Amino acid sequence: MKNKKIVIGLAAVLVVIVAAFSVIFINMKPETKKGEKNITVTVVFKDKSEKEFKIDTDAKYLGDALLEEKIVTEDEYKNGDGMYTYIAGERADYNLDKSWWCLNIDGEMAMVGINEQPIADGDSFEITNTPA
Repeated sequence: MKNKKIVIGLAAVLVVIVAAFSVIFINMKPETKKGEKNITVTVVFKDKSEKEFKIDTDAKYLGDALLEEKIVTEDEYKNGDGMYTYIAGERADYNLDKSWWCLNIDGEMAMVGINEQPIADGDSFEITNTPA
């Protein structure tokens, strides 16, 4: 009986610890920088052509800056998951043809979605229509 109480107590403590770390991890976003920023976003389309956008913004995150410039649609932005079908008017739809938009920073794939990607003055991003 005593061992059973100890096991139940330890399980309860473990559940509380896991729950606390889950809440902290879910609410963590990378740090942002305040103030006006000048960023460059290059969109690489399916046909490999490119369009460069020079953006002046006070936004903290890339998704906000893209919405301000109407590079992404408000409906998809409001979805909140940072997964976009249309960028700069071109569609990349994994469910349709297995293509998707890949966010790259300095040649490396980003570790967060567009809506969670912090921006700082001078940053450059590349968003590429990536076929399957």
